Amino acid sequence: MRLPLANIPDSGLLSVRLADGTRVVLIRRGDVVTALEDECTHQAMPLSAGDILPDGSIECPWHGARFDCASGACLQGPATDDVATYEVRVEGNDVVIGDRRA
Repeated sequence: MRLPLANIPDSGLLSVRLADGTRVVLIRRGDVVTALEDECTHQAMPLSAGDILPDGSIECPWHGARFDCASGACLQGPATDDVATYEVRVEGNDVVIGDRRA
């Protein structure tokens, strides 16, 4: 999937749906964009409704679970599992979302 970088607010989030129906949240911090599955591992709520924190994590607004925006690692419960990440790269003025990382 390819979309304009300008569609993602700086220091913000954008939820997109891939061709296979998977929801992904894109996280932009300046020229760096990362992508996580848009689903908290605690109760499957959309992370895109949450906030990016100054430490580079995203916080689920429902129960406060936190995940690293780059690695998807669970940093704070009640979730215990990491969030899936996706390959993403910036090409000129576009963001290209690749495959889910293993």
